[in-house]
Amino acid sequence: MNSSTPIEMIVTPAVGLVDDPLQIVLRGLTPNTAVTVSARHLDARGGLWSSHGTYVADGAGFVDLAQAPPLCGTYCGADGEGLIRSLVIDDDADRRPFDGINLDPIEIEFTAKVLGRRCIGTASTKRFYVATNVKSREVHEHGLHGLLFTPRGCEVRPGVIVVGGSGGGLRFSAQVAALLASHGFAGLALAYFGLPNLPSHLVEIPLEYFAKASAWLIRQDCVEAGGIGVMGISRGAELALLLGSRLPMICAVVAYCPSHTLWSGLGQDHPVDKSAWTELGRALPFARLIAPHLQSVSRHVFRKAPIALTPLFNAALDSSIPADAAIPVERTNGPILLVSGEDDQMWPSSRMGELVMQRLADSHHRHASRHCRYAGAGHLIRPPGVSTATLAGKFAFGGEGAAQAAANRAAWTETLAFLASSLAGREKLDTVSSIGG
Repeated sequence: MNSSTPIEMIVTPAVGLVDDPLQIVLRGLTPNTAVTVSARHLDARGGLWSSHGTYVADGAGFVDLAQAPPLCGTYCGADGEGLIRSLVIDDDADRRPFDGINLDPIEIEFTAKVLGRRCIGTASTKRFYVATNVKSREVHEHGLHGLLFTPRGCEVRPGVIVVGGSGGGLRFSAQVAALLASHGFAGLALAYFGLPNLPSHLVEIPLEYFAKASAWLIRQDCVEAGGIGVMGISRGAELALLLGSRLPMICAVVAYCPSHTLWSGLGQDHPVDKSAWTELGRALPFARLIAPHLQSVSRHVFRKAPIALTPLFNAALDSSIPADAAIPVERTNGPILLVSGEDDQMWPSSRMGELVMQRLADSHHRHASRHCRYAGAGHLIRPPGVSTATLAGKFAFGGEGAAQAAANRAAWTETLAFLASSLAGREKLDTVSSIGG
């Protein structure tokens, strides 16, 4: 070691948001010394996640993980967040993607060792979904089930409803709404099935529920009255696009892993031959996944583990999709941001996103919409700053760790900028609902 300079490992920020870019540097090492940095995180379910990399100090005894690729470890290539995105759960635990619902801070401990054994430094970081200047409250008015996150203070903010996908409850939506509030929005994480007093499964969910939620949010004193945004992932992206086509108060739609059409409902992780959505008591038309010509594909899909559903959806798309099941996205009262991973194994979101864009173009939709496609990314597109090392559980989501992490950060940057530009400074709406009165 360099005897004249104390050895330091500095992690920045030591306290910050989950989506804050992380910097890890070591200084005071003997030039050209190999040092191993390990990371550990204990999740809310007691699962231990860990990662490591071995690096070589430069001629000044300095290592910056953003510039120094590891000689070996749990990831490859220079990457300041490599130790976070390559965190993997212990082999003895159930392998699962990184937690998508818990709002507790993510605490990660780092240890640096030389010669594989002598500890030369420790550091830690504590990363929040809910910033210290954000308040939250449960929402149960009018039969709604959600969490509202708002920055403290009296300033009005653009409002965004966030809905999750087929996992139900507040998965995805709570973390995203909290982070949106941490960036200056009023975020309503809205559950619509899978919680007490809500439907058990994604079957015949009334759109009137979302009209109530939208009207409720826009009436809040902290929310700008000129219109709101809606953001969803997977089946929640299908829902977000559907709501954008129905509700004039929705002035911006963000759809992660989108669909251009309405699909069968889901029960117990399997498609059912019922609509996922109803309007004024009537089931909406949908594209069926249970049909005689799809049976052989379905048997093959559900025989393998983890289950990759994209072949089943592709087979359905290659057959006849009812025209009235298509989402009339051209009716949306604002721009649309689509985000997809080209290796999506849950459903072909890039393919379907292109069909959304084609429909918008064909109808000469007056708002500027975009489709961001990410090579090597799969279905688990979410805010950055979490592990992407485990991208499968019961279902195959697709994606490769480094590409998924890069897509997560790029998509999140796009999302924040899109919502800010689409929702800022809108005039107050005269009408807030067109479903159910």
